[in-house]
Amino acid sequence: MAAVGTVLVITAPSALAASGKAYTSDTGHIAGHTTFDDRIDVYTVYDDDKDSVGVVGWIQVQQANGGWATYEHVYVGTGEGTSRSAYHDITRESSPVRIWACRQNGASGTPFSCGTAVVAG
Repeated sequence: MAAVGTVLVITAPSALAASGKAYTSDTGHIAGHTTFDDRIDVYTVYDDDKDSVGVVGWIQVQQANGGWATYEHVYVGTGEGTSRSAYHDITRESSPVRIWACRQNGASGTPFSCGTAVVAG
């Protein structure tokens, strides 16, 4: 009589991780961009231009009622090739995430030349 054995391998389900990028809507050279990585709950704002204008970025997560929860605005105005990040426990629950990238004159300025991208849930 032969023994029959069964090996059961249990693996964790793969996480639903999404990422995306939004660019400022400048005419000509793009001044900056914002990236979002759901795997590590971070969004990063990049200043890509050699000018005196900074870049601000943030994300919004769509809620069950259709509205959008807005997360912290992150400003970087320290010149070309610089960036700043924000880390938040973003509970997407398969909800769309809107990524924003805008130009802005100073940390307390008004965003302009905004571009957006939506990462599907």
